[in-house]
Amino acid sequence: MLVRDTIAQERSAAEASRAEAAERSLKALEQEIRSNTISVEDDAGMDISDLMARMGRPLTSTEVQRRIKLINPNLIFERCIRYPELTGVYIERDERNAAGGWIKRKVHLFGMESGIMPEFSVLHKTKKQVPNKELLNNPKPVKEVEWDYVDTFATETRGWRTVLIRLLKAELITRADVEKHFGWAPSKDSHKWHSQTS
Repeated sequence: MLVRDTIAQERSAAEASRAEAAERSLKALEQEIRSNTISVEDDAGMDISDLMARMGRPLTSTEVQRRIKLINPNLIFERCIRYPELTGVYIERDERNAAGGWIKRKVHLFGMESGIMPEFSVLHKTKKQVPNKELLNNPKPVKEVEWDYVDTFATETRGWRTVLIRLLKAELITRADVEKHFGWAPSKDSHKWHSQTS
């Protein structure tokens, strides 16, 4: 009698363990799908991968740099030698050297486009292969695995408002600066602009 109870308890524990593992697998898959798709969700109804929808008021990189330099002349813009379509944004910071003196060190903040910049960043999508939720933890073996595909982030064409957000977050420019040189209100409704600048 005691042997049967022990075997039954072991089976029950094994089944519970399998059920917990299946639940963890499903939650992990749902989290992976969410983390991949959240970056490519629409912005106030605007498809973030549609260049024409995100164009808004385009500016040349040179014009964006000119306006930003009026706000903060300490910022440095350098076109990338290896990737000339990109420009690096830097600032010089004072740093102590080994001898105890001070030196200027150029610190990279972020990159931006070198040519025409859309008002809003364009996130180019790709498809990522994820397991089919219906077949996940299927007790019956399946010869052919059916995959689902979800949209996820591939690359970005950085918009000039994203550049402003980065500079605002770094406290290198202010809202008043943006209002004066760029205009605070975007040309189109943008939930991302409002949530990042509130």
